[in-house]
Amino acid sequence: MSKNMENDEELRTMRENFRALRRANGWTIEELSKISRVRVNILRDIEEGRDFDVLYLIRLCNLYRIKPAEIFSKAVSEGSLPGSCQRRPCAD
Repeated sequence: MSKNMENDEELRTMRENFRALRRANGWTIEELSKISRVRVNILRDIEEGRDFDVLYLIRLCNLYRIKPAEIFSKAVSEGSLPGSCQRRPCAD
């Protein structure tokens, strides 16, 4: 598998994971925007695979209490990452 294909797969997994985490908490994108202080359009960009600043990835991972590297793991969307989907994130 080429590096580009691997990267595409990891980015797809990341998008799916962010969407799964949001839905697992029962939030709309608008609600997550208020909690995370990330604009709605940026959250949509992340979930739909458009470009975004890595700062937002880190901010959302902190909110969900996961390491940034874990968002690229299929374990998150499958619910097997300890505490990821079962725990409500802390909002400052």
